[in-house]
Amino acid sequence: MMSKSIVYIISFLMVSPAFLCAAPANTVVATINTGVTPTGVAVTPNNLFAYVANNNNYGIPGQDSVSVLDLTTNLPDLIISSTTFNQPYQVTINAAGTKAYVVNSNSTTVTIIDIATNTVSGVINGFDGPSGFAITPDGTTAYVNNYGGPEGVGSGNGDTVNVVNLSTNTITGAPIVVGQAPAELDIAPNGDFVYVVNYVNGTPNNGTMSVIQTSNNTVVATIPGFSGPFDIDITPDGNFAYVTNFGSNNFFPFGTTVSVVDLTSNTIIATITLGIQPAGVAIAPDGAYAYVTNYNTLYSTTFFTSLVPGQGTVNIIDTASNTVIPPTIVVDQSPANIEISPNGEYAYVSNFTSNTVNVIALQSFQIVAQGCTMQNRYLTQIDQVNKITWTVSGTSLPVDYAIYRDAELTDLAGTVLASEPFIFLDHNRDPNLTYTYYIVGTNRVGTTSAPVAVTITQTC
Repeated sequence: MMSKSIVYIISFLMVSPAFLCAAPANTVVATINTGVTPTGVAVTPNNLFAYVANNNNYGIPGQDSVSVLDLTTNLPDLIISSTTFNQPYQVTINAAGTKAYVVNSNSTTVTIIDIATNTVSGVINGFDGPSGFAITPDGTTAYVNNYGGPEGVGSGNGDTVNVVNLSTNTITGAPIVVGQAPAELDIAPNGDFVYVVNYVNGTPNNGTMSVIQTSNNTVVATIPGFSGPFDIDITPDGNFAYVTNFGSNNFFPFGTTVSVVDLTSNTIIATITLGIQPAGVAIAPDGAYAYVTNYNTLYSTTFFTSLVPGQGTVNIIDTASNTVIPPTIVVDQSPANIEISPNGEYAYVSNFTSNTVNVIALQSFQIVAQGCTMQNRYLTQIDQVNKITWTVSGTSLPVDYAIYRDAELTDLAGTVLASEPFIFLDHNRDPNLTYTYYIVGTNRVGTTSAPVAVTITQTC
């Protein structure tokens, strides 16, 4: 397995201070080396480190590991090796940021890492080719899907989810029967339901989603119509789920879509066409965008031999309209999973074939600006004043704003700090001219937004 004259609106991206200060929107700003065939990525709650499961799909001795990445420098920090790892596939970090749980897809175990020491502190046993691990909002319970492994029913033949008590690190109760080959799962923000995507056999429309009610751990609904569902992420409001349709593990027929599920009615309400083999999906903390990796790796010959990766890409979905928006972000080969930092500043993409993680600066806030003109009359003169006001929303907001009179950003009219009212008055303007201003926000890490244009056409 793999994981909008007067009003203008603009979003911008933030870049690590270790790299560019004003990178173009939605571009890769860093590439970090990992171990062999990285898959799952998890970022600590403080946004300082990422843990990457090195799946070691080639079976190289000693290469089943977890890479720890320093996100302040975007460099590898260390590699955690342990005999407990067996094709580690996904990493989940608890809300406290104290433990990382690594599912071992080729065995029956989940390895626990103590984040303070970056050492293995325990193992939970009793699974069957586990591929996903989701923790309830209260932090007491985890749900683990069993895709199937060599020590059990075989890869792709699993059909259960286990419930884990995280106080005792033991499986509790009987396994919950879901669909065939449960590939991934996610928990509603309120903790009431667990949503499990079942790969089945990867053929069109045969995949399903099982809905587990956590109060009694029973399946209360099954949603059909997926095509090799591979990953799932739920919007912060808990209303929708985005599911990637990877297609067949034999790479034919391959998938090209993402399904949008209304979690109130438990129905698919939209199908969005992306690139080849949508694999990982992650939704920004403000819920405005979903980012999807396109694995794009196919066999070049018959009989499923000579696997060749094409260009890896990431698509952006506007969740308000469920449409794909530009740009298509170019990443390394076979992008499998994607994770967004809790502060919404960056996305981290694991590239299975390239053995790298790409760092993408994300849209973090929106500026909505408007302008008008007014006059201050004095005994001997008239002061023509252009007034600009704006609002901002999102995450990692600007610390100051610069207002320019030209698109080249050479004629600085003035600056406004984030601690001040969002208003700027430009005095002594020519009443016979139409002025256009450009607002640029700068966030805490020194990244500037694309300019927001405001043309003064109305009277205050």
